[in-house]
Amino acid sequence: MTKEKNSYSLLDIVGILYRWKKPLLILILATTLSAVLVSLILDDYYTAYATFVPTNEEQKLFDSAGNLTLYGGDDAVSRVLIFAESSPFVSYMIDEFNLAKVYDIDDSTPKGRNKVEKQFKKLYDIKRNKHSGLEISIQDKEPKVAAEMVSFALKKIEKLYRNATAGNKELIKQTYEKAILEKERELIIVADTLTRLRKKFNIFDVESQSESLSSMLASLESKLIFDKAKLRAFVDMRAPRDSIINVKARIEGAQNQRDMMRGGLSNGNQLETSADIYAFNRGRDLIIYWETKITNLNEELSLIITQFAKFKTHAYSNIAGIIILEPVQVPNLKSYPIRSFIVLGSTLIAIIIGIIGVLLLDIYKRVNWKEVLYEKPISNT
Repeated sequence: MTKEKNSYSLLDIVGILYRWKKPLLILILATTLSAVLVSLILDDYYTAYATFVPTNEEQKLFDSAGNLTLYGGDDAVSRVLIFAESSPFVSYMIDEFNLAKVYDIDDSTPKGRNKVEKQFKKLYDIKRNKHSGLEISIQDKEPKVAAEMVSFALKKIEKLYRNATAGNKELIKQTYEKAILEKERELIIVADTLTRLRKKFNIFDVESQSESLSSMLASLESKLIFDKAKLRAFVDMRAPRDSIINVKARIEGAQNQRDMMRGGLSNGNQLETSADIYAFNRGRDLIIYWETKITNLNEELSLIITQFAKFKTHAYSNIAGIIILEPVQVPNLKSYPIRSFIVLGSTLIAIIIGIIGVLLLDIYKRVNWKEVLYEKPISNT
């Protein structure tokens, strides 16, 4: 076998194709006609579409600003995908539209039922789009039937979704109610503690009493200093005895009042009074602590009650389980078969296979197989 027999130029290839032009043309023509016939036999299918998102069924129905978030997140979308591909959903669609008869499949046996399910899943699709929504599509030979199937599918998906989240709503409701009850009990305990402390230390308003006691003590000390100076002056002046007695009485009264404000009288008798500065100072921090605690509890309880009210407004309202963004419409153009693609694709494949086949046949004829099979090895010596 010579090298010349194994080499091909472009002209050689053209020559080979020219010699085989009739078989090639017959192959291409037969393939094209067959593709045309097959494409004409194929049924037309129409695809109906719809786009939707699930509503928010989670406990966190409100964002940080307190705004209601109707759209569900990624978890809600994932759950809907599970429901939309579940056996209950597929069985519902098969039974509702009698698809075994439509597909001409005997579903009296498990194997036949499985074939119907596979055929339906082949014509049905649901997927997440780039905007985190869900796109559902169903194909059928009748455009109206395809649109109707999508509408029924959306209703069934919504029902499955709502039924699955109904128990979750009750659990969330019980959680809210328990939290409110616990906060109310805690609030009662704190309020009782604060009441006892107010009574013990005679503190009813920390801020106002602090200002009042400071002012009273400063005024009393000033009057006491003034009266003592006045008494010394009266004694030095040998003032009338009644005037001296009157000043002494005022001094004694002021001292008793000062002792009372400082925690008790000089004779050891303790009095419960709101003017007791020492008692006020001992109880002030405790009162402030429990007042802050009761204020925080009230705020927390108010927030929980507000969130619970919003939750009930959404969870037990007539808001749909899914929100349809792009409603289903009856398709007016078939989705497949695209007959021109089938014919052109088949013709192109026939041309490629024909050319390769002709070249292989020519190579086969050129090779001297006896020489190839029985060629003696070349000696190196």
